[in-house]
Amino acid sequence: AAAGGGARRASTRALAAERARAGGRVSLAARATEQKQSRLLQQELVRMSDTQLQCACEELAPHLLELATHAFGNYVVSKLVTRSQAHAAVHSALRGSVVPLLKHPQGSRVVQAALAELPAGEAASLAGELDGHVLECALDTHGSWGVCVAFRHTHAPFLVAQVAKHVAALCTQQHGVRVVQQLLHEAASAGMDISAAVGSLLEGELGYLAAHPFGNYAVQAALRHAVPSQRVAMLDALLPSILALSGSKHGSNVAEMLLMLASVEQLEAVRRQIFGPPDTPVDLAELPQLRALMSSPFGNYVLQALLRKLKDGRRSAALQLVERHISDDNFGRAILAAASSA
Repeated sequence: AAAGGGARRASTRALAAERARAGGRVSLAARATEQKQSRLLQQELVRMSDTQLQCACEELAPHLLELATHAFGNYVVSKLVTRSQAHAAVHSALRGSVVPLLKHPQGSRVVQAALAELPAGEAASLAGELDGHVLECALDTHGSWGVCVAFRHTHAPFLVAQVAKHVAALCTQQHGVRVVQQLLHEAASAGMDISAAVGSLLEGELGYLAAHPFGNYAVQAALRHAVPSQRVAMLDALLPSILALSGSKHGSNVAEMLLMLASVEQLEAVRRQIFGPPDTPVDLAELPQLRALMSSPFGNYVLQALLRKLKDGRRSAALQLVERHISDDNFGRAILAAASSA
């Protein structure tokens, strides 16, 4: 707090000195770097007439790149780009510096604002600077958000291709998997081909990623948005491991989605693994998978998901077996309560 107060006092003294040198007027660039003046300037930019704004753009233009990474100045640049008259000046200032800006806390905010506000051609030219740098930006805290915004506003095919190329590296990193998730969703919603990205997941260690703290989100996104043939391939690859996934904090999320997407035949195969053959008296000791799921803080939710998918007699028989296995050290009562309210 003391350091912040010292910085504000220094900015105030600098403004006073500049005002004295300029006969009472402080430059817009100097105002943009002082907290209170930056807020006031942002408000003024919105209200300026076309003539006033043109003068402001001409004055600020040489300083926009520097202001883009300033703690207070970045807000001025982001506000300025909302005015169409300033588009050319902002685009010119950012051009050639998109990659380093995206990896900067304040610079990333400015680039994202520019991508959202600039005309399609200018936004595409800025996004184009990411070509060959998608991996490094996607793995960066601030850059990852920038890659997502760049794709949302441009749907540049090279972004899909490069994410597909590096999907294994991206999926195991917190910021990288954000890019994979959002890009798969956005691309699929726009009718773009995501088969290369899904194919890279299929060709890699899909089971490992399904249980990974970050990778599981990418696997879920791929299952949700893949074309039918690739979704079937993913189900075929993952369903044999559904019980192992169910006992894992992260894998259980994927396991629930597998049950949501599984065919009737696939659901029956899972049911048999847990509850045994239908209409056959089963000794309690012969249902280790059921006991394991009921005792697991994660697996019990997968079991609940399976019960929701079972029909009529199969569901009633399964609930009876759950009831017979209730104990003080498992989640049986919670499972039955959830089933009764479904």
